[in-house]
Amino acid sequence: MRKFLVFVLCFAVFLPPAFAKQAQPSLPDNIYFRAMQDEMNRTLKELRSPGSPAPYYAAYKLRHALTLSIWASLGQLRLSSFGPEERLSGVTILGVGSDKNDQLGFENNRFSYDPFGSRNISSSYDGIRRDLWNLSNSEYRMSLDSFVKKQAYKRKKELSTTLPDLVPAPQAAVFEEVEKFDRPDTAKWEEIVKKLSAKGKNVSQLDNFEAEFTDNHWEYYYLNSLGGAYQTLFYRVTLTLSARLRNRDGHVQSFYEYIPISDYRTPDEKALEEKTDAFLAEMLERYNAYKAESYLGPVLLRPHAAAQFIENDFVWQVENVKPLLSDLYEQDPYAGSFREKKGMRVLSNVVDIVDKPLLREYKGLPLFYMPVDDEGVPSQELKLTSLGRLRAFPLSRRPLAEGHESNGHARLSSYSYPRESLTNVFVEPKTPLSEEALQEEFLAMCRDWELEYCYELETFDRAWRVYAEDGRRVPAYGLDLKNISTRSLRDIAAAGGEDAVYYTGNSDRPGTVVTPSLLLEEAEILPVDAKPDRAPFVPKP
Repeated sequence: MRKFLVFVLCFAVFLPPAFAKQAQPSLPDNIYFRAMQDEMNRTLKELRSPGSPAPYYAAYKLRHALTLSIWASLGQLRLSSFGPEERLSGVTILGVGSDKNDQLGFENNRFSYDPFGSRNISSSYDGIRRDLWNLSNSEYRMSLDSFVKKQAYKRKKELSTTLPDLVPAPQAAVFEEVEKFDRPDTAKWEEIVKKLSAKGKNVSQLDNFEAEFTDNHWEYYYLNSLGGAYQTLFYRVTLTLSARLRNRDGHVQSFYEYIPISDYRTPDEKALEEKTDAFLAEMLERYNAYKAESYLGPVLLRPHAAAQFIENDFVWQVENVKPLLSDLYEQDPYAGSFREKKGMRVLSNVVDIVDKPLLREYKGLPLFYMPVDDEGVPSQELKLTSLGRLRAFPLSRRPLAEGHESNGHARLSSYSYPRESLTNVFVEPKTPLSEEALQEEFLAMCRDWELEYCYELETFDRAWRVYAEDGRRVPAYGLDLKNISTRSLRDIAAAGGEDAVYYTGNSDRPGTVVTPSLLLEEAEILPVDAKPDRAPFVPKP
């Protein structure tokens, strides 16, 4: 496991508008921070448009990405020269006006709510300065347009408030040692993916079978004009198995198995082969899968499906709690639906949910470490629920009410200015059950419902019928799971004791959900009205 050295500097800042008065941390001596600091000083001092408000705040974020991917299909390398691909990208944020009244928090119908960013920045001091200068000019032009439209919108809606647009918050600087990219043994991994993908040739029912090794190494550099800064590293190494299956009814389906790799230098090849063999054995079973029928009853979500459920129906509902103003719509469609439910019961009391942005790794796998958020505020661990009630939200500096304080959960991406978001979400059962006890509880619940079978979901695309009489499992396909929703959070009847890490988001805003299996007492499943695909004109060679 890679080692990290962390330097921390925290200091309070109470946000007077003049940048020159802010204390600045001692920054790491690299081209990223030198270029950001020098261009930020110039931007705040010189960037002006006559008759328009000047920038009072600036923030830059750079992402240095290195990616190596090795991909094989049915024993043949398909893409062996992909990497390490290296790319530097950046995002610029400006606040115009003042912290009492700025242009942010408003979705401009010309520019949406995306900051100006570039995915290809020159990897030199001069090149970074030039690209940040270009981004800052574009961002300022867009910000002035948004400022004017936001004021017009507030007049139109007669919005008057004593709340500022940004509340004061302490700023922090955390600098993690960034290691040089340690390139994997390409030849070794080429042989591994070729060998694993070749196993698919023994399964005639598969149209294709692939294995892909991916090593992602992302360095993040952030600086704002108030003294907030961070330098962090996140990496993710994964082996992905993908199968394209045409089942006996003629439906074509794609299935994926994501295998996180904790040590890519000395991989456990035997374990990888065993997991591949198990996945292919499942594909053989799925060739004879039964089409789903209308169903109402207990559903057992295995960790991957549980992670999808928690992400869709809890995480997204507590994020973005400060709705955007917009002349495009009356209600922000991306604002979390739980934002008015603090103190209300939204979850079964079988589990609690906690966000842990300060946790570096779990069970030997890296988590997305975010000690400082994208407004420069120190991140805090949040216990989001207890006794099933919603106790806390991720908060940014954009206030919800009087007395509002940020808890360091503003996150930025190239697709959105900083909004309230979670990072490493842990589902923690109060009384975890062993695998045997959980399975027995599941079958007993099925029998109580007087059902012939119930459903178990590996993922939302990989379902099993489990027969109540003897626990026999047969695969099923064609499930519509839209009715597993926020209401289902209150129907969690039991949780397993073995959790797993699942990665969410993307390289712009990565995250994780860590959860065990979850047993839902009641869920509705409907069949998908899908027609079989046309068979190939000639069989697979």
